[in-house]
Amino acid sequence: MRSALMPHPYLLLLLLLAGKSVLLQENIKPNFILMMLDDLGIGDLGCYGNATKATNIDRLAQEGVKLTYHIAAASLCTPSRAAFLTGRYPIRSGLVGHPTLWSSRSILKNLTQKMTQEAVGFMERFLLFLSYLQVHTAIFASAALKGTSSHGVYGDAVHEVDWSVGQILQTLDRLRLTENTLLFLTSDQGAHLEELSAAGEVHGGLNGIYKAGKSTNWEGGIQVPGILSWLGKIPGGREIDEPTSNMDLFPTVVRLSGAAVPQDREIDGHDLMDLLQGRAERSDHEFLFHYCNAYLNAVRWHPQNSSLVWKAFYFTPDFYPVDKATCFHTHVCFCTPNHVTYHDPPLLFALSKDPSETRPLTPDTEPKVNPLYNICLCGMEKISL
Repeated sequence: MRSALMPHPYLLLLLLLAGKSVLLQENIKPNFILMMLDDLGIGDLGCYGNATKATNIDRLAQEGVKLTYHIAAASLCTPSRAAFLTGRYPIRSGLVGHPTLWSSRSILKNLTQKMTQEAVGFMERFLLFLSYLQVHTAIFASAALKGTSSHGVYGDAVHEVDWSVGQILQTLDRLRLTENTLLFLTSDQGAHLEELSAAGEVHGGLNGIYKAGKSTNWEGGIQVPGILSWLGKIPGGREIDEPTSNMDLFPTVVRLSGAAVPQDREIDGHDLMDLLQGRAERSDHEFLFHYCNAYLNAVRWHPQNSSLVWKAFYFTPDFYPVDKATCFHTHVCFCTPNHVTYHDPPLLFALSKDPSETRPLTPDTEPKVNPLYNICLCGMEKISL
């Protein structure tokens, strides 16, 4: 006779199957859609404060996590994208980057439309890296999107990307893949403030409260959008104001896919999932290093057990006009000795109190900061390349 406390064998079988099902769901490997815009400023999106809304991108931010301290690993396209794809500082891969100018609109017409059509036809079991040309020179928008924004062709180009994101989201819903797909949207660097049309019109984007833009390591050149969404796995509607980097996507994707992060090289990015799912409150980045070409330009320090963030500059670009945070005389700012000013001791900013980098600290005005110069220098030695 079976004890009253002994479950029926069929019930035991159901419990075992249910437990196995839950285990399989917990270990499921997601699909990945990684979307990177070109030269999009953090102030260009509605979810980051722009008055013009990008409906689909804003929805992505509402349903997922918005990183509000997200850093590109470089302020130019090639090294930034190399870091994104490898999880390593670009100088480790020998990629330092140089400004490239191109303006052939004829080959760009309807390109985002065609890329989007290819992308939505690709989805089944996948990792999709959708690398948009917008809003890089030469700025363009397809006929259907022209005149849809109040910011001219630049705003129309942002709307076209937003349309593309909407097509991606609709396709995921139609294929019932939304709950098994991690989406990420970012930019390779900040907005190009010196962007000019053939007629001399300024077409550059917005970097919000941050100083300068593309090709500089001022915050406007490297603070970029960072939006992640994975329905049911990443709690939605949250903002995380901890230093994160585009380099973090590599180890995050590798581990979620069930693979192992390479052990034969230094990986500078960190898995974001503990931070995204609320198991960790702090970023693993104590130091972030900012190169301009092959030159160490600045270092960012987020001390352990502290909410403060400091940033030291070893040289800064010479702006033109001098009262603007731009380099209109060269179209982008350069790092070569005849285009920069060197700082010894380094120019130090308390980013947690001065995110716009308007008030440099000095040992004379702030005696307590004097030891920080040495601490930052010691930190750099920890990651000598």
